[in-house]
Amino acid sequence: MWDRFGFRQRGISGSRGLIMGAALVAIALVVMLVWAAKTRSAAPQLAMQMHRAVYDLSIDATKSLGDADAVSGRMVVEWRGGPRCEGYISDQRVVTNLGDGNGGTTTSDVRLSSWESLDGNEFRFDRTEYTDGKVTARVSGHAIRAGGKVRLEQQGKASETLPEEVLFPTAFNIALLKAAADGKGVFSAPLFDGTQDDPTAITAFIGAAGDAPIDARKISIKNRGAGDALASIHAWPVHMSYFDKDNDAQDGTPSFEMGFSMFPNGVMSSLVMHYDDVVLKGELNQIEYFKPGSC
Repeated sequence: MWDRFGFRQRGISGSRGLIMGAALVAIALVVMLVWAAKTRSAAPQLAMQMHRAVYDLSIDATKSLGDADAVSGRMVVEWRGGPRCEGYISDQRVVTNLGDGNGGTTTSDVRLSSWESLDGNEFRFDRTEYTDGKVTARVSGHAIRAGGKVRLEQQGKASETLPEEVLFPTAFNIALLKAAADGKGVFSAPLFDGTQDDPTAITAFIGAAGDAPIDARKISIKNRGAGDALASIHAWPVHMSYFDKDNDAQDGTPSFEMGFSMFPNGVMSSLVMHYDDVVLKGELNQIEYFKPGSC
């Protein structure tokens, strides 16, 4: 079974083989773009800003089970757009290095570009996957909601109908952040973001806003100004469970789980990604804000 970030299970022993599969777990799901929300604290409120964020990836040895191979990497997420741009543009890249246990390393490089209309009714994406510098997959698609139906066309596949209630990344993000701002503890919705062939059912558990996590406070030293703003406000802890089409009607066990801290200005930090026997963490390393309306 293909999982997010290009990993697949190689056996019950706990080691994992790196191949090119559906990628870019949930970054499009958790970077909030367009909702000026209040935190449930007295923390100052920031205006929403388009931005580029860089995360360092590594194994969380304190939480992983079994003997996991070494994993390292970097994830870059960039968001631009808004009303002046007639939509939202996202460019994302994940590069991971996986040790094979014998001194060798396999490098995965996944790139996803997408555009979503302001009303959340149209979505276009292009995804390219590389293994050790060689292209292993290219996928592009276009989904549009019209007349009470959502049609999806992907390169090389027959047109299909998605659930009417499906959300695309920006619309999903707006709804999630609004739920947090309204004090709701649970948010659920199906999402299609271009990382897999079918929509994913997601349930998010949202905690009470608290102090900025450690990596956001540390970044204020590296990125003074942008980092200082993160360190001075509160963030919501969020835990999301993903149920793929093949398993959402079975025993209720998610195919993937992810935790993070969500700031009201649209940035996330302290990523924790739960696989069967490996837990990856993503530490916010850099942040850059773009001018409003930057396309």
